[in-house]
Amino acid sequence: MKHLATALHALAVLAFASAGDAQDPAAQGTEPPLQPKGEPKVEIQRLEAWPTLKGKALEALRTDVERLRKARTPEMAEQAQATLAATGAAAAPDLIAVLGKEQDPGALARVESVLERVTGAEHTRLLAGEFAAKAGPVRTWCLKRAARFPDAGVRSPAEAALDRVTKLGEKADREERYAAALCATSAGSLRGVDVLASWAVEGWGKRGEEMRFALEAVRGPEASGIVFPLIASEERQKIVGGLHMLAGCGDPAAAERVRPFLDSDDNSIRVAAINAMRGIVDGEPPIANLPVFEAIELAKQWKSR
Repeated sequence: MKHLATALHALAVLAFASAGDAQDPAAQGTEPPLQPKGEPKVEIQRLEAWPTLKGKALEALRTDVERLRKARTPEMAEQAQATLAATGAAAAPDLIAVLGKEQDPGALARVESVLERVTGAEHTRLLAGEFAAKAGPVRTWCLKRAARFPDAGVRSPAEAALDRVTKLGEKADREERYAAALCATSAGSLRGVDVLASWAVEGWGKRGEEMRFALEAVRGPEASGIVFPLIASEERQKIVGGLHMLAGCGDPAAAERVRPFLDSDDNSIRVAAINAMRGIVDGEPPIANLPVFEAIELAKQWKSR
């Protein structure tokens, strides 16, 4: 009977959520794209508490979480993921708790995958409640997830998280420091921009999209001023990193600082300058894999504007 109740619960949850998922990007694991300049912002209702389950539904949820962690076959993992994703945000607290104690990389990846499907913009304040959690992996994941949905309401706890990890100096976890800087920036704080600058030089290819998304929240002369020393460098990697950042945070006056790099013979610098101008002037996302000859023509167009 217990197994039958669990099965019926799973079917009911799947049926209930299937209709909602069609309208809920977070439930499908989709992410918000960069919003073009001028597009109206959608008002988001930030929740103050996670949805809750009781009785057999809660018991079934926790059974599914264990199945997800200990799945011995891909089929078992897929079934647990589907059931938990259908459960929705009510599964988040138990899944977040797992991040702090699970050691198996495969299990962690499965848990994170479901968490990305059941959390979204409406949950940023709830994620902020975990920014000071005891477990580092919990803090890091929640900071990065909240950063994906810019919310000025999490600025204070994000800055506090950045302060805590900064005080640790060399002992700080590098990923957590990055996550705190990313989240603080996405919430409108300038205090993490210098941290992102170091990552822009080292790893824009891997983290550029999320950094660009966060930097949009601080676009203006103050953020531009923090980045200018990078493009004033004689090191190619720093120049490219700085141009990438200015695409996200540069104010109109920054365009004049970018313009000379349109004449660069280094195509990486030229392309980064083109994309910086696209971001600063038109609020447009970057063009990836731009061929040399096309880049030269686009650079000419930008110089004539």
